[in-house]
Amino acid sequence: MMPTHFPSFALVLLAAGSSDRFNRSQKESVKKEFLKIDGHTVLYRAGEPFFEIPGLSAVIVTTAENAEDETIVALEDLVNVNSIPFLIIQGGKTRKESVRIALEQLASLALNIEYVAIHDGARPFVHPDLIIQTLATATVTGSSVPAIRITDSIKRLGEDAFISENVDRTGLIRVQTPQVFRFKDILEAHRSFPDESADDDVEVYTKAGFRCAVVQGSEENRKITYIKDIPEAETQIEEYIREREEGRKKGKASRRMRELLYQGDGEDESR
Repeated sequence: MMPTHFPSFALVLLAAGSSDRFNRSQKESVKKEFLKIDGHTVLYRAGEPFFEIPGLSAVIVTTAENAEDETIVALEDLVNVNSIPFLIIQGGKTRKESVRIALEQLASLALNIEYVAIHDGARPFVHPDLIIQTLATATVTGSSVPAIRITDSIKRLGEDAFISENVDRTGLIRVQTPQVFRFKDILEAHRSFPDESADDDVEVYTKAGFRCAVVQGSEENRKITYIKDIPEAETQIEEYIREREEGRKKGKASRRMRELLYQGDGEDESR
């Protein structure tokens, strides 16, 4: 059942990672978020469901250095939304730094944001129902994350590549995104927790002394990690690299033309 009231919330969509594991077998890297699944980019699919939720009041997308233009293209028509602030900013060297930069940007906007949903740009199968459930729980508990209990046997691998320990799986879960937090609390947590090695925002949040609730996650809400996770990825990558190179050449030619025109204007003015 859909809630009758939705709090104001912002979306932080993370797409500043290096995609190292995805590009391990490739000569030239392509961000996995920019490739397509069934006609839409991974990044578009990761962000679009949030626009179906009432209360969305701002969107910040983090991107890698020099990848803003490609990010804009990958977001498709989401960038045309003009009813709420929509910012694309350069992320940091780590996930935590990227989130902190985005949260500080949100704070500078001085909007009446109650909650923030932090979502991986490489999770294109998130469903609006899961977003609603996570957001609704956070309004009661202050924070909420989707998670799935671990049912497989868990072992610890030793440095010699042999199993060194049998791990008790009781109470162990796999955490997903979106991770939803009361905005002022997650901002405080990021400001007070300096360790950049945090795996996710739940770690930052709990190490800052806050408690985080859990909702039932979904096996469908998987993260794109390896090249096999995207159909015909290698073909897409070849085409993407070719189009990217053509775009860069056209951009370079256009910049050169503007420089020549500017120089010409300067000579006319000096006469």
